[in-house]
Amino acid sequence: MASPLDINSASGWGFPTHDLILQARRKLPRNQVDRIAILGGLTKKEMARILGVTERNLYNQHHGDLSVPLSERLLLLEKLFQHGLAVFDGRREAFFQWLRAPLAELATPEVGFAAPSTPYSSPPIREMGTKDSPPDLTNAAAARRTRLQQRPAAATQPPSYPTPLSLLDTITGYKLVDNVFIRMEAGVFS
Repeated sequence: MASPLDINSASGWGFPTHDLILQARRKLPRNQVDRIAILGGLTKKEMARILGVTERNLYNQHHGDLSVPLSERLLLLEKLFQHGLAVFDGRREAFFQWLRAPLAELATPEVGFAAPSTPYSSPPIREMGTKDSPPDLTNAAAARRTRLQQRPAAATQPPSYPTPLSLLDTITGYKLVDNVFIRMEAGVFS
């Protein structure tokens, strides 16, 4: 028989997913949106964006229970916020600020954010030489200086990193943010 620890580690989440499925299938009432928004310090607009619905639809037209997919996303968000608040020792303001702070740990090509560019730029293939004709090393430094001077100014700007809040509109984003919490708990910050 599997222990609860095995269930948690097998699912990849830090909580039993069986409970989450059952709760989502029961459909949450709309007032849970407000409670979880307060838990994470989010505005109505932010909650609507995260849940993938319009603000009007979420707050004006939903009087009954939420759909199963919306209930599941809301439950995941609640678990994520609870985990975050535990990592921040219940310091709500620090947690709210952290959700809106750009994090280099979240900068991956998968989420549409590039890693910072290095000052070195590789030479074009034609300058690398061939098997029969090695590169001309006497002009290599001058060619590199020219390339660096011709680079657009935007390439030298500091990279912009995503905020944890900007990734919560996807389940994968939830997991990326949760992984940062796990690293923080372990004392690994990057």
